Amino acid sequence: MENMNWVAEYAAFVIMLGLSVVIGLYYGCFSKQNTVSDYLLGGKHMSVFPITMSLIASHISGITLLGVPSEIYSNGTQYLIVGVVNNIIVIMMVIYIYLPVFYDLQLTSVYEYLGLRFNSNIRGFSSLMFAINLILYIPVVIYIPALAFNQVTGLDVHLITVIICVICIFYTTIGGLKAVVWTDAIQSIFTAVSIIIVIILGVIQIGGIGNMIRANQEGDRIEFFKMNPDPFLRHTFWTVTIGTTFQWLTSLGIHPGAVQRFVALPTYGKARKAAIFFVFGMGVVKIMTGAIGMLIYAKYKDCDPILANHIDNDRKLVPYYVMDVAAKFPGITGLFVSGIVSAALSTMSAQINTVSGTIYEDFIVKMMGIKVSDLTASIIMKSIAVISGFICVILVFVVEKLNGILQMAISLASVTNGALLAVFTLGVCFPWANSRGAMWGMLTSLAVMTWIVSGAQYAIYNKELKFVEKAVSISGCPANTTFNNHTDFSGLNRLNEDVYASPDVLLIYTISYMHYSTIGTLVGIIVGLAVSLLFPEEQNVDPKLLTPFIRNFVHPKYMTETVQNGRTTHNKTETYELVSQDTKL
Repeated sequence: MENMNWVAEYAAFVIMLGLSVVIGLYYGCFSKQNTVSDYLLGGKHMSVFPITMSLIASHISGITLLGVPSEIYSNGTQYLIVGVVNNIIVIMMVIYIYLPVFYDLQLTSVYEYLGLRFNSNIRGFSSLMFAINLILYIPVVIYIPALAFNQVTGLDVHLITVIICVICIFYTTIGGLKAVVWTDAIQSIFTAVSIIIVIILGVIQIGGIGNMIRANQEGDRIEFFKMNPDPFLRHTFWTVTIGTTFQWLTSLGIHPGAVQRFVALPTYGKARKAAIFFVFGMGVVKIMTGAIGMLIYAKYKDCDPILANHIDNDRKLVPYYVMDVAAKFPGITGLFVSGIVSAALSTMSAQINTVSGTIYEDFIVKMMGIKVSDLTASIIMKSIAVISGFICVILVFVVEKLNGILQMAISLASVTNGALLAVFTLGVCFPWANSRGAMWGMLTSLAVMTWIVSGAQYAIYNKELKFVEKAVSISGCPANTTFNNHTDFSGLNRLNEDVYASPDVLLIYTISYMHYSTIGTLVGIIVGLAVSLLFPEEQNVDPKLLTPFIRNFVHPKYMTETVQNGRTTHNKTETYELVSQDTKL
């Protein structure tokens, strides 16, 4: 019987990986993938549903499935305001500021825009920042599900990492965007089913949703409108709402992977629908994973698993909970782990596909000036995908030394997110911003955020910066339980209700990690505009490179643009030529 249980646990995992491989083989062997357009844009014949599912899947990783529930369990529900308020703000900004520009230009790499708007140096530097960011981020995405799989099966984390990466690299390299999109769509089904089943089992076990809400209310977990504007508080309504707005704008508005998928759709109307559906879907996922965190607290409110020494850190909290509630149902734990691995695969495949296209377009073609046939270009991009994937495998050994799932992931991404969002915003929204201002804005933002994030992470690693979590109890644990010690705040000063820090830690290091992207963006824009005004350059900015409402204000006679039935029409009264700003005007 025990052997049969193990077969059931592995079945979902094997089926999911098998389907991914089959899809990669199908699109690699039976579908044309011999041109840049085929490999990166799916030949522009994609439809809204798989693109939307791919966007959602590529933004849901083990960080979401394991990090959000443990965040809610430890710190309450304030983070979940992201699933409600931010949807409207982000989608309005994306479809009215960024998406119209990039879709109209139909660029293979979004960084081509920076070459047209500013110069090739800014394009190359931005592309390099993005590539480094992704190669640092992907190991986090891989390691988290590998850890969960290790907890369930006992297999070595590094062996699991290699297996996951090899399969992902295989179907991403062979099948291109079509394989990535369709495997993302199928993997998202595994992820969604696993989340729903865990929620159902959890609700049944604690006796209903009412008991879940009641337990979290009594445990001081439910809070959505903590309106204190102090930016040094870890999570408030303002830190979460403002911070995640800037994070999501980077992920959806200017991220090459997102723009690549929007451009792969045949009309702007469909691209806009995909963006709207994506934001709605992400909100639902955040709320559902938050519900798992609330269920975990309702179950363990009287015996915290970490204090009771059942697990040694919050990364293992969700797998421990799933193994506990699903113990009587063979296959459920395996399904949930396959959902976590599916989320990792979809994120990794999307990022590798994007990195390969970005490096090819922005370095090999533009910087090196190499001209090759479409078939050779396809081979080069596939080689880049393989190399990038194996670099990420090696970096997993570094990631496993860091702490805190959600905060760590957001902090690492924020080093470059602000600089990239700033330079694109300078381009589309500020006609007087020039290449010198854009470069100084990026460099300053990158320097400031590297200083803040590295300083904060070093303080956390040295236990000189600690965060207060919600109270947990051990009153219901068995009498023979051996307990861990509570977090020791001795030698640290209490700065506010959330943060303790050593006197040696600079105050700026204690600012909420949710504000990292906000700070980076604002620093980049302010410095960029100041330098542009102090050192003006003669430039002729093509109206196509400006967002519509700025374009119509600066060039009122240029065009009247209407979007009707998913088609964009232009009534031009003046003619402008799209000119790269590499040319001195």
